[in-house]
Amino acid sequence: MLAPLDQPVLKVVPWSEALLGLLDQEPACLLVDARRDRAAGFKVAHRLRGHERARHIPLLLLLGASAYGQSDPSWDRGLELVDCLFEPIPPDLLRAKVGMCIGLHRREQAARSALARVDCIEAAAHERERVLNTLLGNLPVMVYRCLNESDYPLVYVSEGALPLTGYNSEDFLARRVLWEDIVHPDDIPRVWEDVQTAVSARKPFTLTYRLRTRTGEERWVWGRGVEIQVPGSTHPILEGFITDITTLKHAEQERERLLAEVEAERCRLEAILQQLPCGLYVAEAPSGRTLLANAEAEQLLGYPLLKVQSSREFAHYHAIHPDGRPYTAEEYPITHVLATGKAQTGVELLYRQPDGSCRTLHLNAGPVRDSQGVLRAVVASFMDITERKRTELHQAFLASVGELSGSTLDYEVTLTQVVRKAVPELGDACMLDVVEPDGTLRRMAAHHVDPAQVELLHEVGRSGVLRLDSPSGPGSVIRTGKTALLPHVTDDMIVRYAPNATALALLRRVHITSVLTVPLHARGRTFGALTFMYCRSGRHFGPETLPLAEELARRAALALDNACLYREARHAVKLRDEFLSVASHELKTPLTPLSLKLTALSREFPQWAGDAWAARFQHHLDMAQRQVHKLTTLINMLLDITRISQGELALRLEETDLGEVLREVADWFVPEAARAGSELRVEREAPVPGRWDRLRLEQVVTNLLSNAIRYGAGRPILVRAALEGDLARLVVRDEGIGIPPEAQAHLFDKFGKFERATSERHAGGLGLGLYITRCIVESLGGSIRVESRPGAGSTFTVELPCSGPPHGRGALYSMER
Repeated sequence: MLAPLDQPVLKVVPWSEALLGLLDQEPACLLVDARRDRAAGFKVAHRLRGHERARHIPLLLLLGASAYGQSDPSWDRGLELVDCLFEPIPPDLLRAKVGMCIGLHRREQAARSALARVDCIEAAAHERERVLNTLLGNLPVMVYRCLNESDYPLVYVSEGALPLTGYNSEDFLARRVLWEDIVHPDDIPRVWEDVQTAVSARKPFTLTYRLRTRTGEERWVWGRGVEIQVPGSTHPILEGFITDITTLKHAEQERERLLAEVEAERCRLEAILQQLPCGLYVAEAPSGRTLLANAEAEQLLGYPLLKVQSSREFAHYHAIHPDGRPYTAEEYPITHVLATGKAQTGVELLYRQPDGSCRTLHLNAGPVRDSQGVLRAVVASFMDITERKRTELHQAFLASVGELSGSTLDYEVTLTQVVRKAVPELGDACMLDVVEPDGTLRRMAAHHVDPAQVELLHEVGRSGVLRLDSPSGPGSVIRTGKTALLPHVTDDMIVRYAPNATALALLRRVHITSVLTVPLHARGRTFGALTFMYCRSGRHFGPETLPLAEELARRAALALDNACLYREARHAVKLRDEFLSVASHELKTPLTPLSLKLTALSREFPQWAGDAWAARFQHHLDMAQRQVHKLTTLINMLLDITRISQGELALRLEETDLGEVLREVADWFVPEAARAGSELRVEREAPVPGRWDRLRLEQVVTNLLSNAIRYGAGRPILVRAALEGDLARLVVRDEGIGIPPEAQAHLFDKFGKFERATSERHAGGLGLGLYITRCIVESLGGSIRVESRPGAGSTFTVELPCSGPPHGRGALYSMER
């Protein structure tokens, strides 16, 4: 009967565990079959109604027909939700009752499910409210809800109000303080206007303004909110949050201040960089993008500055190698620093200008790193050193010319070398024309970059173009003393300059394009002219070439003038030496018989002189002999000076004993030393042999002893000769006035007299003795030196090789310096 309901029907035997298990499945209804045992059925029904899980389940008792009309109050007492069916049981009625129970069961399950969902929703709502309250209470901001009125009365405020304002939420909700009361008075109008503008546009509003806390502290806050409509309320509500941005605002203000300072410093730095006398370029790292360049950079480069975006674009600049090849992007110093991070200093590169000329730039490039050492930029500075390089080259050129000028006294050789040196430094060709004594011009030297053209230049000089009366060219420059510059030479100029057809043909073969002629001027005289030319090279002379050309001409003129002066000086010296030689011989002519007469008179005087005046006469006689000896010595010195100057100091070498020479000369000077109050002590090792010129050796000893007696100040004089190995040493020591250190360096020079504490008048002499002594000693292969201190005397030491001079017997030895 229940099959059409399509519901599971479970059958169990009461009372059993199976029935209790069935109750766990919450059946829609329970059918108790009591048709056979009515009492048992009611018993089961009572037990089911007493069971917790079956109390509310509908119960249907199936009773037999005999039970119909019977009544027992104890059986049905407490049996709520129990229905009965008696036999015979109508199937439709059974299905209707069971179906009704099923429907009620389903509705009950749905109601319970709905209630459960409501409970869940309420629990979730409570949880969300709890979470929201927790979050709002712990947020570092103040969350609010207020009426959109001018004083902003708050209807909700989170606990974040206390740390923000110093007031708690109760202060605001009880309206003991209004939000408008703590807004900075200067900000109230702006805040109201911004809020109402956003509300009118139906957009959220964002505010930044100042608050005054309970303690009077001023704080910056940032707030964001929106207007909402609350159901059932006639007033619009503003909801949002406010946070403290005082630290951020101060940091922002400090940042703005620092940015302003940085901007001011940047403007100041840029102004300074713009005023720098060198070009400056700053590139970003690692891209190479242009960050900054000053105006001087564009002026030096000659082109508008390229705003490159990468290092590859550096190839668009115009740096070139000496051979004319353009720089690749990787070859620029800035690119190198970008790639390696290492500075590039002292780089010199050629840069082509718009007019085709090249300038030399001196460049330094260095990295700019941050505090972590990361490369951020590259700074390059550069300046134009074209003129400096040109000056250095010119100075080097002039220095080399100066070396040539001092390398020889032959001025023609010197000037020829100068002309060669000028090519190609000062042109493709150079010619030197000088004025001869007869007033004509002679081409002394010429040079050309093409050696085959040198003879052509000389042919041009012989063709008649070199005339002092010429209206142009070297003759005109020599006549006027003024430089002539022809930057561009035309054929018409050549035609007007050529004196004849032959000269014209020769000049045209030279292919002159530019000419510069400068005079050789020195000491008020013009000696000649230097002519520089460019031929076919396409180059031309300009004003920048004049200083170098004129300086070269000045040096050439000085060399020529010095050569002339040197010739004149040598001629004068020759005449002087000839005069001294003749004068010396003529002076010795009367001295010889006078000396003989004095000697004869000295021998004959004792025979006829009386005792009364004999001693006095003998004194005068001795004085006359000494003066004749002194005059003879001076004349011999003049002759020696002449021989030395002419390279005619002859040495007659022979085996000689230095000790013996010393003893003989010392014996001559004993009386003279005694007259000076000095004791002459001689120490010698006999023998001290060597191969020397005896007469010249006597002259050396004589000069040294004379000086020692003259400046010995009456104190002892020690003379010693000794042999030490292959050297003979002669030492003359006095204890006189000594020699100042500054005088010792020039003591043995010509006329380099003793500069002692004695007067020139007292010392006397020509000042040639020590000079002649040095010349003789050096001609014998030896050396002479002096050791002296003022007031402590002097020691002269001569060292001679025993084997004699290296140049051999009888040689002529020149000591001219």
